[in-house]
Amino acid sequence: MLDSQPPALLSSRPVGESRKMLHRAVDLGLDFATGKLRDHRVLRHATVQQLIDQLSESIPVTGSSDDQLMSSLGEIARWSIAQADPRYLAFPDTGDSLAALAADIVATFLNQNLIAFDRSAPAASVIEAQLITWLRELIGYQVTPLAEYQGLASLGGMWTSGGNMSNHVAIAAALAHTYPQVRQGGLRALPEQPVILLAGGVEHFSYLAAAQALGLGTDGLLWADATPDFTSDPRSIGHLLAAPPPGKRIFMVVGVAGNCRTTGIDDLQALADLCRLHGVWFHVDACHGGSLLFSEKLKIQLAGIERADSVALDPHKGLFVSYPSSYALFRDPAALGSFARYPDRADDPDCLDLGLITPFYGSRGFESLKLWALMKHQGTDGIGRLVEVRQATYQRMVDLLDRTNSFRMLGTSDFYRCAFVYLPDQVAHVLQETYSRPELHPAARELVSRYTAAFADHLYRSGTVVFDLFALQDLADRIGLGTAAKYQVMGMCVGHPHIADEVEHEIEQTILDLAQEFTAAMLTDARTILTAPVPSDGGAAADVTGPAGW
Repeated sequence: MLDSQPPALLSSRPVGESRKMLHRAVDLGLDFATGKLRDHRVLRHATVQQLIDQLSESIPVTGSSDDQLMSSLGEIARWSIAQADPRYLAFPDTGDSLAALAADIVATFLNQNLIAFDRSAPAASVIEAQLITWLRELIGYQVTPLAEYQGLASLGGMWTSGGNMSNHVAIAAALAHTYPQVRQGGLRALPEQPVILLAGGVEHFSYLAAAQALGLGTDGLLWADATPDFTSDPRSIGHLLAAPPPGKRIFMVVGVAGNCRTTGIDDLQALADLCRLHGVWFHVDACHGGSLLFSEKLKIQLAGIERADSVALDPHKGLFVSYPSSYALFRDPAALGSFARYPDRADDPDCLDLGLITPFYGSRGFESLKLWALMKHQGTDGIGRLVEVRQATYQRMVDLLDRTNSFRMLGTSDFYRCAFVYLPDQVAHVLQETYSRPELHPAARELVSRYTAAFADHLYRSGTVVFDLFALQDLADRIGLGTAAKYQVMGMCVGHPHIADEVEHEIEQTILDLAQEFTAAMLTDARTILTAPVPSDGGAAADVTGPAGW
């Protein structure tokens, strides 16, 4: 039986046969990217149970032929979602940089382990160090050229698997900076409760996750107000910095450079001023906004980021690089150097064992080659042009939504993402009668949420247009039913620099056709609210659905 099995290892086959099989894999990937494998839809929708029924099987005992394996891989691709399709408008993670894709293939063959330089990843360690130097320069941090490398303590950055982990690392660094004794004595050695200050409603889920995982606890988060523009309110943050709750010490303030729901960008200069005044670590979550650093025209929106003590960047968001690709960078390189497993080696210019200064990570692959390749291939100017063209495309798509007269924006910015509810003008006119009757507000909000979720779900299941779906407060009261409750909202995020005119027209017509179907029913339900007995209190369920819901 073993003799009939195809050789398992590259070294066991003639190079020509191996090349043929791997070319088939690349062709399969291209067939997915171009739409052939997914019937030219964004996805072929299936429920959890349907996909389990489709893909589950017993553990393989005898194995399969090359053809059978490729058939199975094709089946997986047929049921996958295409984030690089221009009709995918839920998140910006297109991952379709040719240079990055090529680098990803090469990195897989190289199979380097960046835990160490010697006997593990010599060239890869140098390339990652070079990339970190480039990213620090883009932020505006003081940079030591790689040619003058002084040791791990001078590097000031690390690769991570995502913004969640980059924020974890930044929090750990800020905690260790404020409380050096925590490394030996742990949190129990601290004289007060350390807390992170951030604005509610614009935060990423990772801060709550980190507070729980790092032992700070849920009470380790102190919530400031957000503005109606979905940015952190400097006045609220300043008030809490000046008068924190008794027994608590704020050790970090989080500024958001492009939140995950509306991509609102905080006034980073104002927050930096406050943090300097109060001697508090300033962290900027630029996982979305970091792509603006490549554009001389757009990076002005991030003014003040160079004053942050730490910055989180996510190239797999908005920089056309496939997962995983994220970085935590530090203004003072020693902040990361303090995590060195062997502190005496952190200042050794002959040591480039990156695993010594990568908290949470041991062995890891050469993922940084992807972004390095993109920057090498396009340069900062070329990437900047792509980012700027994407901004223009985003504005065209916002105009498209507006002219359908089907939506009400809850939050928008000029940076690739907006949030909105399904609320045609005719329905909005009827609901105006509820404004002066607060007892009807819950029912009206439920109506808007229910039809918004249904509209997004219908598009998603059809595989024709994919918007995000998540819960959001109407902080500016643009609907007119109050600011406290959450709605189910759609999010449009344009990750694509170019959307062809015919595709834009297809998206618009799909929306208009569905709106025509939904509007009559929604009008009937809206009028029922005005005439039926007052319903019990209700509201939008804060379901975790699309990416921004996380």
